Amino acid sequence: MRRKIPSTTALISFEAAARHESFTKAAQELSLTQGAICRQIASLESFIGVELFRRSKRGVKLTEAGLSYSRRVATQLDAVERDTLSVMGQQGANTIELALVPTFGTQWLLPRLKDFQ
Repeated sequence: MRRKIPSTTALISFEAAARHESFTKAAQELSLTQGAICRQIASLESFIGVELFRRSKRGVKLTEAGLSYSRRVATQLDAVERDTLSVMGQQGANTIELALVPTFGTQWLLPRLKDFQ
């Protein structure tokens, strides 16, 4: 069964736009165009069936639903980032990398490597 989850690009775009309350500033932060942010937000609003921003000539403002959703999305994106960094940190936890002269490695280090723990 397919999950009802919006694209991560749309969620990241929404989180940045909500934090800045500006599609332009979100676009600058994410190195996208303002139009791309606008399309991502429109796609997200269509997906969930809820208006997240009120648009006016002065810019955008979060709706109540948008504010509530932005808090939850930010929390979940923070958790994903934290978990990702944790896994990345574990990747080399039991690894040591050495740069040494080949003769030293073969003549001195390799014979002693079995004692290394």
